Amino acid sequence: MDQKITTYTTLWNLVEADENDHELKDMARLLLEAMSDWPRAEQNNIANFLNEFKGYFGQALTIKMIQAKKFDGHNAWQLEAGAAIQEILDIAAKHGRESDFDKIIAHILNHYNEVFRAVDFIAELSYRTSAQGGRSTPAKSGYRPAVKFDFDEMQTSGQQTFIGKDTVFPGETVDAKIKIIASDYFAGCLTEGMIFEFKEGPKVIGTGIIKQIINDKLELNKL
Repeated sequence: MDQKITTYTTLWNLVEADENDHELKDMARLLLEAMSDWPRAEQNNIANFLNEFKGYFGQALTIKMIQAKKFDGHNAWQLEAGAAIQEILDIAAKHGRESDFDKIIAHILNHYNEVFRAVDFIAELSYRTSAQGGRSTPAKSGYRPAVKFDFDEMQTSGQQTFIGKDTVFPGETVDAKIKIIASDYFAGCLTEGMIFEFKEGPKVIGTGIIKQIINDKLELNKL
């Protein structure tokens, strides 16, 4: 479950799902903007982008180094990406967080890695009532029933972190962040809109529908 963000897509999903406003979110958006502008064929890998960016502007990156690069008729997109990274450095300097570019990026990714440890996808969960065979007691956020998708007999533990609630009673519906243990097994298998069951042993406690896939490795055709 100790996965780390490696791709533009997963970071973008995490930032989009972040309901709070804060400087690390602002800097993450600028990093994504720079990656989107960078002129290369494969733009999804964060480490590759950072290596190419520093290879172009300089390793011990500063605002002055970015500003030293002038338009030569061919590097418009490099300069656009540089402007976004320059904003990251400026935000970090204003807030007194850090001047070292690598450490700034580490702060951004470490923050969203903490979020990523709790979510592979966001789902709407519908708990069965006791009369329907569901739980007789409420579930607390952090509850870990088994998750079962229709396309496979494999079950996996799926931690539910409720959004906007701490407790869900039988018969209620709630949005939740779901983190599954067997993420490698289900790589390239899930789609938004997919329905699944969550269970205690053989008993179905409720059903869920995937609203947003955060971990892009799980998404169908993303391998």
